[in-house]
Amino acid sequence: MMRLMAGSLAAVGLWLAMPCSAFAEEALDRLFFTPERRQQLDRQRQTNVLDQQAVQSEPTLTIDGIVTRSSGRRTAWINGNPQSEGDVGSGVSVGAQRDDPGRVVVRTDALPAVRARVGETVNSSTGETQDLLNGGTIIVHRRPLPKR
Repeated sequence: MMRLMAGSLAAVGLWLAMPCSAFAEEALDRLFFTPERRQQLDRQRQTNVLDQQAVQSEPTLTIDGIVTRSSGRRTAWINGNPQSEGDVGSGVSVGAQRDDPGRVVVRTDALPAVRARVGETVNSSTGETQDLLNGGTIIVHRRPLPKR
């Protein structure tokens, strides 16, 4: 009797779990990208081609972030657009600083090489860099640890 009841409960559990997993897969597919967009991304990954976007359209260049891949190649985000290391198609060239992973060398047609850190903005006409704090500082007041 107990075996029959346990078997019935297991069957009901499997029956309830099947529609949930099918629905979850369908919802995740719709959540991220359309099938066409996924195919486009797969083609870009295979050929390692990024959409070339004009980075130099603004008078300032903001270094939004840097990612280092497992292969060692780096991609920097400038004004929200990805720029692979060594690419010059958009008029901006980004070089890596191996000794300082948070810093890049930015070169443009009108600007000599300028070193900039993530979060800094480079004025493309003067070459001056400005940080997010605009010359200010952040002070951290540490609380004493509670005694045990």
